[in-house]
Amino acid sequence: MRITENMLTDKYLYNQSRINERKIKIQTQMANNSKLEKLTDDLFGSLEAIKLNSQIVKKENYQKNISSAKSFVNTTNYSLENVASQTQGIISQITNIDNALNANNFATVAETVRNYLQEIVQSLNEKQNDMYIFGGTNFTNKPWDIDASGKAVTNSTDMGGEIKVQLTPNIKDTINVTGTKIENADLLDTVNDIIDALDANTAPDQTLKDRLNSAYNEIIAIQSVNGEKLNKLEDINTLLENQLVDTRESLSKVEGVDQAELLVDLEYQDYLLQLSYKLASSILPKSILDYL
Repeated sequence: MRITENMLTDKYLYNQSRINERKIKIQTQMANNSKLEKLTDDLFGSLEAIKLNSQIVKKENYQKNISSAKSFVNTTNYSLENVASQTQGIISQITNIDNALNANNFATVAETVRNYLQEIVQSLNEKQNDMYIFGGTNFTNKPWDIDASGKAVTNSTDMGGEIKVQLTPNIKDTINVTGTKIENADLLDTVNDIIDALDANTAPDQTLKDRLNSAYNEIIAIQSVNGEKLNKLEDINTLLENQLVDTRESLSKVEGVDQAELLVDLEYQDYLLQLSYKLASSILPKSILDYL
């Protein structure tokens, strides 16, 4: 077989191209920190990487859901704390009214109770992301208000809707306290009745006092359940974080690269390239006749 100059040139260019392709591939792997550039590089490894990446994205989305849920639950807890605090103030006022010195101060006590009630209603109308937190799934209507007489009135007839959030593939949980639970606590109606009694220059009787204490205890119970919900969200988030660490480690094993090994390979390819240049400079200028 006759070896022509064109054949030598083509062979040289082919080898040059292979070395350059290998260098580019190594540099890309080092930059991306991944040995999987395309599916054909490693079919089974690539499919496994796709599956692991999908799991990571899903878990990160669940964490975003949990973060939003925690903000909602925290706002709810803050509001319930305020409601409980204001209710304690009313209990204190009603307890002290039995003192003979307060017998003629019903109007003053009534005004103080109205102020406490206004604070309670304001807390119950708290918003999160422009949503009334106790409004159920009725986000637009203000649940409660204060009328001209300073008593609480209910604006919405539908506050029982539950807001559910997907926290894991198998857990979808309610994150809100419905306004129906607040209504069932009987706090607002009880305080309204106390105001009516004080306006009539009458000390609230034992039945009203018992109702107020019962309503207070119910608010505390609701707050406690809400606090447990926050703890649950924290636990699930910790579980997801641990799963993410494991999944990322698995992904790193599938597509990860040894930077030091690649660097050595890159230097070797560069050496081959430089050697090829030197050989080309001494061989290609010559013709076949020089070797005969």
